[in-house]
Amino acid sequence: MPDILQGGPAAATGDPRAPVGNHSITNTREFVPSPMNVLVTDGATNKALAVVRALGDAPERLGVSSRFPVSPAGLSRYADDRHWLRDRRPDALVAAFNDLATDGRYDYLLPVGGETFEFVSEHRDELDFPVGDILPGREAMRTAVRKAETYRLADREDVPVPKTVRLTSEDGVDRAADVVGFPAVLKTGVETEERFVRRVDSTDEIRAAYRDYADSHESAPLVQEALPGDGRGYFGLCVDGELVAGYAHRRIREYPPEGGASACAVSEDDDELREYSERLLSALDWTGVAMVEFKEAADGTPAVVEMNPKFWGSLDLAIASGLNLPRALLSYAETGRVDRSDLEFTPQRVHWPLSGDLTHAWRRPRSAPAVARDLISPETTSNLRADDPLPHTVEALITLVRRDI
Repeated sequence: MPDILQGGPAAATGDPRAPVGNHSITNTREFVPSPMNVLVTDGATNKALAVVRALGDAPERLGVSSRFPVSPAGLSRYADDRHWLRDRRPDALVAAFNDLATDGRYDYLLPVGGETFEFVSEHRDELDFPVGDILPGREAMRTAVRKAETYRLADREDVPVPKTVRLTSEDGVDRAADVVGFPAVLKTGVETEERFVRRVDSTDEIRAAYRDYADSHESAPLVQEALPGDGRGYFGLCVDGELVAGYAHRRIREYPPEGGASACAVSEDDDELREYSERLLSALDWTGVAMVEFKEAADGTPAVVEMNPKFWGSLDLAIASGLNLPRALLSYAETGRVDRSDLEFTPQRVHWPLSGDLTHAWRRPRSAPAVARDLISPETTSNLRADDPLPHTVEALITLVRRDI
């Protein structure tokens, strides 16, 4: 039988600028962490490169781990050591991390990707790193990762949610179609599983999509109304359920052009998204970074579609906007306080030429003039760094190997 999670977007009320407690926040540099040794994970991702650059020379030793022998973050000028962790079995990965902790090389482990965040959360008691100070509680993490639980939380907190059914067997297809209607999407039920999103316009298409999904995924999929509006996101850092810093971003271009990761985006204030995100993160007593993703209904109401308990792909935008979230998070882990001087927000525009923007222009030539303007505009920041060029050789190689051009 289908598990009906929500009947449609709900109204929302409340103060969009709820006060942030000051028990763990300072506006001075008094609490800058002492020299520390930090291991950053997921070195093959652009967000890991952003983390490494954001930390810069602050750590005494900065290492990068990856499932690949060479990674963009590992090639950064700021990376002192690189660790190829090939064996991804849970016991082997715990042992590998603990080896790096017990030999004195690293004091802190900073997970970056979603799978690693979930892994570290689930195995926190087995790890020799003090990860509890940079992660939410285990149950809060599970609620964020499992989308059905996220939607139930949103219902309780009066945050709008699309009409959604959790499809536990093929027998529930007809009921799901009746509840959700068309057009709809069938999507992954757990955030850290392999991404699966397919538009469906009939009961037969739901059934076919369900069979394809079940062949490669363990979790039950979700059938959800396909909201027609734009996607929006809110990104932030919390301490004990209080939103210390946050911002929204608006995508200018994506790759692939039909819909995907940000190729060009701007950061901005958004009181509505902030309010909804604060409700969810406060209810979870969240500590650490998080992204809350929304999709607009026909009337413009943003409905939450997922939470991402991890650093996000467009992290460069946060850092360019004055929110050095990786450094602030480590400062909190080391001192128990967050330095406000690392969190002074100014809206910015950022693009990623080698990780989507140039290929966007290749696939959609009418966008080429706008991409060219951003390449030369002093008002647009790029993730390309002349003082740290080696990571971009791998970034370009990945684009070529994927045949994006």
